[in-house]
Amino acid sequence: MEALACQDLAVPAEVMHHIVRVESSYNPYAIGVVGTRLARQPRNLAEAIATARQLERDGFNFSLGLAQVNLHNLAKQGLADYALAFDPCPNLVAGSRILADCHVRAGGDWDKAFSCYYSGNFSTGFRDGYVRKIRASIARDAAAPAALAIAVAAPPSPPRRPGNDSPAQPHRQSLAGRRGASAPGAVEPGAQAVPPPPVSTSQPAVATAADLSVAAPAGRDTALVF
Repeated sequence: MEALACQDLAVPAEVMHHIVRVESSYNPYAIGVVGTRLARQPRNLAEAIATARQLERDGFNFSLGLAQVNLHNLAKQGLADYALAFDPCPNLVAGSRILADCHVRAGGDWDKAFSCYYSGNFSTGFRDGYVRKIRASIARDAAAPAALAIAVAAPPSPPRRPGNDSPAQPHRQSLAGRRGASAPGAVEPGAQAVPPPPVSTSQPAVATAADLSVAAPAGRDTALVF
C-alpha cells in the first residue's frame, strides 16, 4: 500500500489498490504477455528491462509494472523507456489516468470502467471474469476484521521482604503528615526513623532502622496501546 501514496493519481488510491492487487499482486517487475506467459516473472529491474526489450523485438503484446500498463500506452502516458515504465509511481499514475478515462467513458459506472481498463471495452471484462476479481478484492477488504487495541499488561506482584510471607505494603503518609505535621513515630521516606518518647526511665524504648523500615511502593509497568 505504500506505493499508493504516489502523488497525482487520477482515481482514488483505494480503487488503484484493487487494480494493482488483481493485475500484478504488487510486483513492480510483473510482465503479462497477451496470449501466453513467461516461464517466470523477473526478479529485479535489470531482468524486467531485458525481458521487455526481448518481448518487443519478438513482436509480443504485453503489459508491465504494478498497474500492468500496456505496451501501446507507454508513450501516450509519458513512459519513455522501460526503466521509467517499471518505476512504481510513474506506472501507477499512468494506470490511474487510463482508468479515469474509462470511468468517464463508462458514465461513472465503475464495473464498466474496470472492464474497459482490462480490455478496452465495456463487455470483455465481465465475460472473462476480470470485473468479478476486482469485486472480490473489494469484498475481501470489506470483510476484514477491524484492528483491535492491545490490552494493558497486569501490574507485577509487590516485592516480598526476606523472611516475611506477606507482601510488603507501600508506605502511606499519615493524615497529620498530609496536613504538614509529623505524626509521632511516623517514618519519612529516606529519613532515619525516630522512636517515640520513652515510657519510663528504667525501660527506654529502643528502635532500629531495620525495625521501622518501609518497603518502597512497587512500580507499575504499563504497555503501550496501539
